[in-house]
Amino acid sequence: MSDGTREVKVGTEAVGIAGKAFVEIVALIEQVSGQVKDISVSIQQLVGGSERIVESVRDIDRTSRETAGLAQTMSAATEEQSAAMEEIAASSQSLANMAQQLQTAITKFKV
Repeated sequence: MSDGTREVKVGTEAVGIAGKAFVEIVALIEQVSGQVKDISVSIQQLVGGSERIVESVRDIDRTSRETAGLAQTMSAATEEQSAAMEEIAASSQSLANMAQQLQTAITKFKV
């Protein structure tokens, strides 16, 4: 074989090897591209989940604030009822004293 033919054969083999390498590179790029798409979908799902968690925390905060407000209202109402009960108790005691005084006064008028 002549040197020129041998060089062409070596060059052809090199081109074939390079072609196979490029085919493998393209396949790997497609594989990596698919993995990147999968990762992107997973990230979007995580972001969606995070947004739902944030909204849930906001709902819990809102509910907690409403509950705290209602608890304060109930506490104030309970204090008012307690004060009213104390007034009623004092009035009842005063009324009992008046009834006793009236009873004493009535016994003085008995013949």
